[in-house]
Amino acid sequence: MGLFKKSQIKFDGKKELESKIKNQTDNVISRRFKILMISVAIMGVILLIRLFMTQINQKDYYTTKLAQYNTSIFTADTFRGNIYDRDYNRLVYNKNINCATYYAVKNISEEEIKVIVNFLINNVSVDTGTVTQRDKKDYLIMKDSTYVKSLLSEAELKQDDDVVYKLQLDRITDDILNEKLSHNDIKYYMLYAKIQNCTNGSVVLLENLSIKEASLIGENSNILRGIKVTNDWSREYTYDNTFKSVLGRVTTKKQGLPASTKDILLAQDYNNDSRVGVSGIEAQYENILAGSAAKYSMTYDSDGNPIIKSVSSGSKGDNIRLTIDWEMQEYLNNLIESFLKSRQGGTYNNHIFVTMMDPNNGEIIAMAGKQRDTKTGEISDYASGNYLSAYAIGSTFKGGTVYMAFKEGLVSKGESFMDDAAGIKIAGTNAKKSYKPLGRVNEVQALAKSSNVYMFHVAIRLGGGKYVRDQPLSVNSEAFDILRKDVGELGLGVKTGIDVPSESLGYRGPVTSRQGGNLLDFAIGQYDTYTPIQMAQYVSTIANGGKRIQPHLFLESFDENDEGQKISLLQHKVKVLDDVSSYTLAFDRVQTGFREGCVTGLAKAMNGYYQAAGKTGTAQVFINNVEYQNRAFVGYAPYNDPQISIACISETQTSSSSSACNSISKQALTKYFDKYGVKNK
Repeated sequence: MGLFKKSQIKFDGKKELESKIKNQTDNVISRRFKILMISVAIMGVILLIRLFMTQINQKDYYTTKLAQYNTSIFTADTFRGNIYDRDYNRLVYNKNINCATYYAVKNISEEEIKVIVNFLINNVSVDTGTVTQRDKKDYLIMKDSTYVKSLLSEAELKQDDDVVYKLQLDRITDDILNEKLSHNDIKYYMLYAKIQNCTNGSVVLLENLSIKEASLIGENSNILRGIKVTNDWSREYTYDNTFKSVLGRVTTKKQGLPASTKDILLAQDYNNDSRVGVSGIEAQYENILAGSAAKYSMTYDSDGNPIIKSVSSGSKGDNIRLTIDWEMQEYLNNLIESFLKSRQGGTYNNHIFVTMMDPNNGEIIAMAGKQRDTKTGEISDYASGNYLSAYAIGSTFKGGTVYMAFKEGLVSKGESFMDDAAGIKIAGTNAKKSYKPLGRVNEVQALAKSSNVYMFHVAIRLGGGKYVRDQPLSVNSEAFDILRKDVGELGLGVKTGIDVPSESLGYRGPVTSRQGGNLLDFAIGQYDTYTPIQMAQYVSTIANGGKRIQPHLFLESFDENDEGQKISLLQHKVKVLDDVSSYTLAFDRVQTGFREGCVTGLAKAMNGYYQAAGKTGTAQVFINNVEYQNRAFVGYAPYNDPQISIACISETQTSSSSSACNSISKQALTKYFDKYGVKNK
């Protein structure tokens, strides 16, 4: 009994221990479970917070994206830089104008477009000057497509749309346009087409609004949705068309980018309707004159109305200062025009060009040209003809022949040839001679008195020919190349590098015409043709002793600060294209001959207190079996320290008329030195 009780006691103690262990285990598990649950809850909260924050961030992200997708960024041209002459006389500038600009309205109805257009044509002046005949045909198709379709057969109407459209354009004649399209129709459909085709961005509808017209548009904004009065600019020329062919042209917004350079300009962040320089200085220095475009954003309200905001204002282009002295330019213009008015016009005899240039740095001081319309007789500016038109220049070329003769070792200093009445006679041709017998002449006398015969003998030696009177004359074909290369070193027959987009090379006699007689003509300036700017570079190379310098119109770019002070940005650097100054004897002989020509020779009328050197020239030109003469002059002054060079050509004068270039050149040189004085006199 006692044992049993003792055992029972032990047993009961074990159960109690197990119970305690179990209870402790349950407590631990319970606590861990609670901790786990709490951890899960905390993690859930964290995940919920993260999810919430992610949703908030994504909402911001997608809201921003949505705003971006509904916002369009556009650019607008800023003012171009102005163009000035060397004395800061303004030649080209921007004029502020008021415009009616349409910003695309979402889902605008045809009826609303009609209301807008009718309001404008009834209340605002609408200029249709830029409307083309092709535009008018499109307007007629818009106005009365049924009638236009009636111009085609049933079979033609079944063809592709593009073919049908082209046929319609072909069938609409000028008479049909005059009958079916009134002036008001043209105004209406010009504006209608612009608005209808503008589904994004903006388009200028009207330019040069008066203050009253601008106010009227602003007061009626409730019926003119999308139309705002904006400030814009137009390119203006202080002296109208004078020198404009050199200054160049800028496209209008309607013309936009030129097709030839469109892809390049688009890659440079231009827009299709950006205004860009397409000729002359405006094109050559587009990167300087064009400012950085202004940017604006366009969003829409719930009614589809555009909301315009400025993003950046852009910046104005830099100004350009030219080498041109406008006082000298105008003086030459008046001289040329007076001379053209004083002589008979006709089919020919209608162009005169003059270029004045600093022979030491290539600065073009003046570059004038005029042309007369052969039908109306009207005289207009054609300054760009100095680098676009080429002529036979006659005896002004002879300096190049003498240079070549000494460079190639064909003659020696002081060597002379007989210039008599017999001249040079090649079998089967008329005798070639000077304007009169000059007797025995050396290189200096040949230039001063303008001996053709001297030049003929030089050409014969160059060609390796053997002259026998009234016998055939054979010359080496390479002689043409040598003469052309050598005068090219001076500036004739090569592009001068003048800073404009295009420059004429002139005409070169064909390889098939390399006979002896043509080589003789070549030596006196009656074979190849040359531009006035080539003549100016050529005489400048002679003046400075052998450096062919690039002629240029750009002097510098500059900006102005708030005080009006001019800040130079980029200056032209003198560029020597060729240097043959080592041929000192050749240049000494030519310079001496040119000086003697202005002292005792044919150019003595050109001399003055400034002590000029130069060469006159006359080239025979036969047109319809009638002889005309190109009259020319090239020169510089002072002869011992050149400050200015000049080249003049007056094409196809009658043989009996006095030389325009002699008179114009003398007056031009006198005007120049009266203004600037003679250095080291």
